[in-house]
Amino acid sequence: MESTHYHPLECEAADCQGVALTGAKHCWKHLPDKQAYINALDPATLEGAWLAGADLRGVDWAGANLADARISKAQLDEANLAGANLERAFLDEASLRHVNLQDARLGLAVFGGADLSGANLRGADLKRANLVGATADKADFTSADLYYSRPGNGSFQSACFADANLQRAIFRRADLAEADLRGASGRGNFEDANLRGVKQ
Repeated sequence: MESTHYHPLECEAADCQGVALTGAKHCWKHLPDKQAYINALDPATLEGAWLAGADLRGVDWAGANLADARISKAQLDEANLAGANLERAFLDEASLRHVNLQDARLGLAVFGGADLSGANLRGADLKRANLVGATADKADFTSADLYYSRPGNGSFQSACFADANLQRAIFRRADLAEADLRGASGRGNFEDANLRGVKQ
């Protein structure tokens, strides 16, 4: 049996309380050859994987299947995840700066506290996604579906939501200064949000 999101196994390193990565016997910190581990991963078969804390910056995983995966606190800056399936995945506190998530399936995914600054989420499916406390300044949500998503308390300064579906999206106390909402549809909740300079 290997370590997965819903059946995590302990890292085999002495005195380590961490969780072993999927396909390995150690957590990221104690992995002996990190690059070899990344190279051996098949992005098409990572559904439910445990990849928490891994450094995956710049990986080209377009179309990957990461549904139900645990990727909390991982580094995915500038990774290519276009068209990937990340439904119900946990990416809380992950670094996703300038990541490519165009047309990705992100329904019910958890991005709480994640950094999505400059990310490409054009056409992404974010229905019911948890973005509470996330930072997504200058991110591009053009034509994305944010139905019933929860971006409350997040920072979306200068982000683009042009032509996006914001029906029932909860932007309560979010910072949307200078954001672009032109062409966006649906009635979201913007209670106590910062809407200074918003383009509509």
